[in-house]
Formats: sequence, C-alpha cells, structure tokens
Amino acid sequence: MKRKLLLILIVSLILLLIGCSSSRESFPSDKMINLKEEVYFTSNDIISEEELAEQIGEIEVSSTNERDHGDGNVISSNTYKVGTKLFKIKNENSIDMIAVEDSTEKYLIAYNTKYKEIN
Repeated sequence: MKRKLLLILIVSLILLLIGCSSSRESFPSDKMINLKEEVYFTSNDIISEEELAEQIGEIEVSSTNERDHGDGNVISSNTYKVGTKLFKIKNENSIDMIAVEDSTEKYLIAYNTKYKEIN
C-alpha cells in the first residue's frame, strides 16, 4: 500500500512540474523584429513607398518561441512571415527606425526600443 501511495505521489509531482513549465517563452510585444542585435517594435505609423530607401534585409526566422530568436546574425520576427522585406527610411538613421512591408502596398515604421526610450 505504501508503494502504491508513493508511486501516486511521484506521478502527481511529475505531472505538476510538467504542467507548470513551458517550452514557449513570451515576448514583451507583438510585431517584434530582431535585426543585427537591435530590437524593433512595429507601430501603426504608415510610411509611403516614396519615403523608403534601400532594402536592408528580410525576415529569415518567424516564430512565436523566443528561443528561436537568439542568433544575433539572423533577422527574425514573432509576427511577420519569412520573406517580409525591411527597408531603410530616407533621412532617418536605421538604428532608430526601419520600415516593414506590411502588405504589397503598405509599409509600417518599426522603432528601435532604445530610440523609443529616449524620445
């Protein structure tokens, strides 16, 4: 009887530990982009195609699992699909802000988290 009770206790403890752990880490925000070890959050600010400079890259990893975004050499997002294009903005420092192709005709401004804290 003691063995059966001990087994039930161990199994319950294991199930409790599994239930409390999570393989998915959460992000502080949606529409997050990691680019060259800088973190950008996409705003609802629309920018015209005429205000875009050259393309600076595109999303290489799209995942809601934060662990997939650890490599600083990979351009990644928790929202945008692989292949989403990123652009410099004319007359703006790309460290401060970039443009994200939200659709074929719509571009949004993504602000660097450091830029938003200062301004």
